[in-house]
Amino acid sequence: MVYPFTLPTTSHLSLQSSLSSSTHPSLPQAASTARHALRVALKTHKQLPPGPQQDAHLPTILTALTDYLPYLHALSAGLADKPIETTSGTRELITVIPRADLAPEWRPTLSSPAAATAPSRTRARGHTLDFEIAFVLTTLGYVLSGLAHSGVTRTVYATSTPTADQRTAAVQSATRSLLQASAVHTLLASWPPNLASTSTPPPPDTNPTTQTALASLALSEATLLAVLKDDSYIAACIQARNPHDRDWMVRAPEIPKVRAHLFARLCLRAAEYADQAAAGLGSVGAHAKAKAGVDERLVRYVRVLSRVARARACRFFGVDAELAGRIGEGIAWLRAARGALGVQGGMAGKKDRAEKAEKGAASGLDRLKQGWMERREERRLEKGAGGGSREKSGELGPGDYAGREEEGRVIEMLEVKWVRMNDTINTQLIPPSTDLLNSLPSGRDIHSPPGPYKLPALDDEQLAQMRAPPDDTGSISGESDEEEGDEGLGQMQTGTPGAYPERTESAYY
Repeated sequence: MVYPFTLPTTSHLSLQSSLSSSTHPSLPQAASTARHALRVALKTHKQLPPGPQQDAHLPTILTALTDYLPYLHALSAGLADKPIETTSGTRELITVIPRADLAPEWRPTLSSPAAATAPSRTRARGHTLDFEIAFVLTTLGYVLSGLAHSGVTRTVYATSTPTADQRTAAVQSATRSLLQASAVHTLLASWPPNLASTSTPPPPDTNPTTQTALASLALSEATLLAVLKDDSYIAACIQARNPHDRDWMVRAPEIPKVRAHLFARLCLRAAEYADQAAAGLGSVGAHAKAKAGVDERLVRYVRVLSRVARARACRFFGVDAELAGRIGEGIAWLRAARGALGVQGGMAGKKDRAEKAEKGAASGLDRLKQGWMERREERRLEKGAGGGSREKSGELGPGDYAGREEEGRVIEMLEVKWVRMNDTINTQLIPPSTDLLNSLPSGRDIHSPPGPYKLPALDDEQLAQMRAPPDDTGSISGESDEEEGDEGLGQMQTGTPGAYPERTESAYY
């Protein structure tokens, strides 16, 4: 339900070599130290195997980002001769003077060439501090989306069936992360235009159109999570497929009555946000001579998310009709949902297969193939493959398909059940699905679009420490990118406080 972005990496950068401050001399060096910690965290994350280990490392990157951003905010304000406001509310003027050309390098992850040739050694190089801030904020948005993805996936697809309170807590935490990610991308969409990059062509990661689309994508995912929290049909379908679940021995899954019409309107709004995101991402690099567009896997995911949201809306309209006693209209809504989802095969084929399965007339090969596919999918979910890893073939895992697999199973389950009820009890006419699709209402928001993200500020104690002269013993040595590669990490050349100095051959006692 949430896209797991690949985090970028960056090269070594000494900010004190390019910037100096007369009012706070230690500020550039402190910023370099915080940047080095972020760089080490990103490279460590890249070396970890995808799945639970990378998910567990995301809070470390989030801490490094939140520690580095206040220094970038102070440097940016100092270059613009604007006073900054500390955490206590006081305002202080910082003077920052450029000494040399600032050339931060980041490896973009949204561009299609980099994704197709990964691991690619092509980095995007900028020459302004705004370029550095833009990539740091973009990484922050990716990390927040990754935290939301891992939290929901590990709860929904857990080995033990989660309780209602666990699902609610996981969805609420993921929603907060997504809304904050949307605020970050909204800020980047209106970021100053002096993000010129010396790379040709410039990466799409910092494109305002891309950032606007990512903000809409986060809102779409957050809206669908609000529906997922109370969607007992999805929970019952996943529970039925969980081989470790034993609740069926005690009681059947409860399907309480839901606010079906409200949920349908929310799903339609999520589909509208996803359509906006797909249009924006598809337009990036469309008129460029070079292939500088967005990774096709992300574009495909957003389009699938739009289909799932629209199909889920049709399914809830069908639930609303069935609760009101109009089971024929409910079946028509389910068929409309199947068409919106893009599932191959119509109801006739599904009905025939369901009847054959009931009569035991299905071939043994078909049953064996279906069981093998379901077991393979369940094993990938248990190992965390659905929680963020990509297959070598380039396809997304089952948990990354925006819930398309689960939604298709729920629609099939309800359709078989309602058709059987209509054939034996109610016997209502089933209206055409096309007429229902033409009468879809507009969507409804549940979350107010967040405002732009505000960069965190330094506190008074940190600013007071920055007035001291820089400590030359705390400098960071970094190798060149060609010698270092992705695996080499620059080490901090600082001594342990309170420890004896290291022995040397010339030491005497």
